[in-house]
Amino acid sequence: MTRPGAPLPSLMGRAVARALLTGPQATEADARIFEATIAVLARRGTREATMDDVAAESGVSRATLFRRFSGKDELFERALTREIGLLLAGLAQRFEVITDPTEQVIEGFLDCMRLNDHILFKTTDPERRTDLVDALCQGDPSPIALVHYAVRSNIAKNQAAGKIPPGLPDLQADALIHICIGYLAAPSVAIDLTDPDAVRTLARVAIAPILTGATVAQ
Repeated sequence: MTRPGAPLPSLMGRAVARALLTGPQATEADARIFEATIAVLARRGTREATMDDVAAESGVSRATLFRRFSGKDELFERALTREIGLLLAGLAQRFEVITDPTEQVIEGFLDCMRLNDHILFKTTDPERRTDLVDALCQGDPSPIALVHYAVRSNIAKNQAAGKIPPGLPDLQADALIHICIGYLAAPSVAIDLTDPDAVRTLARVAIAPILTGATVAQ
């Protein structure tokens, strides 16, 4: 009988907190295991997935997995930590080059919409996809709370530097994050979210003004 794993919201909350602290750290051997783990999670979820599934997917023996990880909960959490860390690291690298706050909003939103092509979202059934989105809001602190803190801090820093008009960073960050979650949770009726140019236009016209207070005529 398969032992039910820890709930996805619990794993996600710990993984996001860990990723923000450590980044996407993993040895080459562990990276292969983590990639296989994410693929298994996408297909089966935390309740049904087993260490045997990961062993078969990765080509690593079950005994080796248990030597490296205490059980499937630790393995799932660390795989999610690496995945989230890679996403955050990629965005941070782009923000080192893209310093304009408006362009940061546009590229950040585009990155968020690219999650639709991520294996965890793309290959899961609708119910599990809903669980993934819901997991962002669970935990203490929740992933959404941790991301809110980072976005709010970036907005406040840019406002203090005079790069964007004064505003209310808490509310502005909250709006930006919930817009992203809304587009992940439900398909758009106005644009093709797989079209990067359309996504950038949406972000420039309707989302960036949350920070700039300006609208762009098309």
